[in-house]
Amino acid sequence: MINKRQFAALCFFLPCAFAQGANPEQVPPPAPAVGDSWTYQYTDVWKGTTGNINRLEVNAIDDAGIHVDIKRAASGALVGRQLFSPEMNPVERGNIHFAPAFARYAFPLAPGKEWSSSVDGDNPKLNKHLHYNIKGKVLDWEKVKVPAGEFDALKIVVDAQYGADGSQEGGQMTETVWFVPALNNFVKLEYRDADRQGRLYSRDAWELMSFVQQKAKPAVVAAAAR
Repeated sequence: MINKRQFAALCFFLPCAFAQGANPEQVPPPAPAVGDSWTYQYTDVWKGTTGNINRLEVNAIDDAGIHVDIKRAASGALVGRQLFSPEMNPVERGNIHFAPAFARYAFPLAPGKEWSSSVDGDNPKLNKHLHYNIKGKVLDWEKVKVPAGEFDALKIVVDAQYGADGSQEGGQMTETVWFVPALNNFVKLEYRDADRQGRLYSRDAWELMSFVQQKAKPAVVAAAAR
């Protein structure tokens, strides 16, 4: 069985809530800035234990995409780097390179929108190549509460069948994402992974602890934490 954390998994200071008027009919692509960061608590739901608290910090934006440093929240130690497309879809995660980007989002987003995509994932260090067939759907706006505050978020479900040509390696994964337009990222992500027969062997979650924005969208007004 392929190392699921190296190939199948895609996942993530003053706590406050963001208040807006009526939720927009369509959400445009995100617009993060260098210096923006999101700090997430990781939980192994399968084992019922919490893990590292990591900060994802934008260090550069160029033609290649959005470059993000992953740092330990407590020490600031650099533990990895990721590359995202302009739409904040994963391109490089650890040793994995996705081509095209893994379609977690398909902007503009609106309740009921659906999309599909085919993506290749390569891990040269393991000499592994997997193909992903992705189906995504925006369910609806939902109020979600995390340690960083309470937010109006678009709930998105992304299902992906993945495998290697001519091999029994592979399975099926599901990401449930709560995306907050004002923060240019998700505030909560739940991940499930199963084998080809549907037998679940991994459940993980990430929740936003805090965030930093270098520039806020004009329509967004900071409100007191609930």
